[in-house]
Amino acid sequence: MRIVFFTNEKQMPGLEIVCPGTWNNLLKVDCFSIKEGHFLTLECAVYDRIVIYPKDSIDIHQTKYAVFFNGQSCILDVRDILYLESYYRKTSIVTGSGRMRIRARLDEEEEKLPKDWFVRINRHNIISMQYVRSVKGDAVEMQNGEILYVNGGRRKNFEKRYRDFLKNNCMMF
Repeated sequence: MRIVFFTNEKQMPGLEIVCPGTWNNLLKVDCFSIKEGHFLTLECAVYDRIVIYPKDSIDIHQTKYAVFFNGQSCILDVRDILYLESYYRKTSIVTGSGRMRIRARLDEEEEKLPKDWFVRINRHNIISMQYVRSVKGDAVEMQNGEILYVNGGRRKNFEKRYRDFLKNNCMMF
């Protein structure tokens, strides 16, 4: 199996020790800096897996997300949120580890989130674009396997913002 990693040098210290073209039990691993630009000329057929570790574009001051849950204040990291879902003026915050139900309106919560990482796809859902696994038509599959649907009126905005997100985070070539 051949795997290639594209990353910023600062994000993965120690990876260069494992990576430089070593064969380990039929595993070939190559590492390149995103700055080198090799992924622009890469032929996908050469590698079985391409792993891209994007730059972290969320400002460190925007990573904290405060909510009121079960009568107590709770601080979440926005990088852990997969999506927000709202029905009957109650919002569920879905993370990789579970779901948290809070009493809040979705439009109020939308204002708290970084605009370059989150997008509203319909009346009931705001998604983190970093956890989108695939987009097929109006269906968006999230990393946890949930499938959410983009409203027709929000489709162009979603497509533009998602394309910009991929470009800005070195996930699209």
